[in-house]
Amino acid sequence: MPLLQPIAGRVCYLPGSNNLGIVLTDDGGAIAIDTGLDKDTGRLLRKALDEARLTLRAIVNTHHHADHIGGNDYLVRNIAGITVYAPRLEAALIEHPVLEPIYLNMGAAPLSALRNKWLMAKGTTVDQLIDGERLMVAGVELEVIALPGHSINQVGLAVDGVCFAADGFFGTAILQKHSIPYAHDVGAQLASLDRLAERADLFYLPGHGDLAARDALEEVLAANQAAITHSTQLVREALAEPSELTAVARRVQRALGLSLAGIPQYAIFVSAVAAHLSYLEAQGQARVALEDEGMVWRL
Repeated sequence: MPLLQPIAGRVCYLPGSNNLGIVLTDDGGAIAIDTGLDKDTGRLLRKALDEARLTLRAIVNTHHHADHIGGNDYLVRNIAGITVYAPRLEAALIEHPVLEPIYLNMGAAPLSALRNKWLMAKGTTVDQLIDGERLMVAGVELEVIALPGHSINQVGLAVDGVCFAADGFFGTAILQKHSIPYAHDVGAQLASLDRLAERADLFYLPGHGDLAARDALEEVLAANQAAITHSTQLVREALAEPSELTAVARRVQRALGLSLAGIPQYAIFVSAVAAHLSYLEAQGQARVALEDEGMVWRL
């Protein structure tokens, strides 16, 4: 079986724990949508393109998270003439990946435990910023879909009836594995689900999870919305007793019966809880004040 799996028209993908999109160009080239976690994923993508006799012309990164940009460095160093595209704001973190463990460490110099490939890919130069609703790449016009929420300025891309949704939604098995879908901005994350629900593409490819046909999309988006709403409710319930962020996070963790494998997972979890607290404050359902005990959240 070939490594690249066709979807529709000029579009195929390399399935895996991170789904990588491939769009064929008219000159025997290919556009990669995201590159996976690390150089091993980059090598696999290159192997898949070589097998299909395609030459990589460009990389379009949907957002800055390491598991979506980790193959950039290998591919740019080993294939000549690649142009890298990324959304504004996301581009800064792609070029300077140390910013991710910095913000997960409350702005301080990152702990050594946060300096790993899961949180800090090798940086690559972004050649072109993505602005607007249309993007011309290697002779192919891509529709750009604003999907912020999971990340600060994440985008999806659509062509030939296929929507690359990045982490705008997750497959149902992924939702079951991760108790709280990671969010930077919960309100924006929910709005992005609504934006996807309004579309009429034939197929939808999440960054993590199974390819979904349009008639299956409603169910998977509803599952995502339910997981996000449940997470908000758990955080709200944890505010029955006014507390600082870390105490709130501990209560949510216990309510979920969740075991965290290490400091990186803990930092990501606390960051997600903080996003739900910010959302509750924006909705007028929680407030925060500086008290003797610190920054205390309460209903």
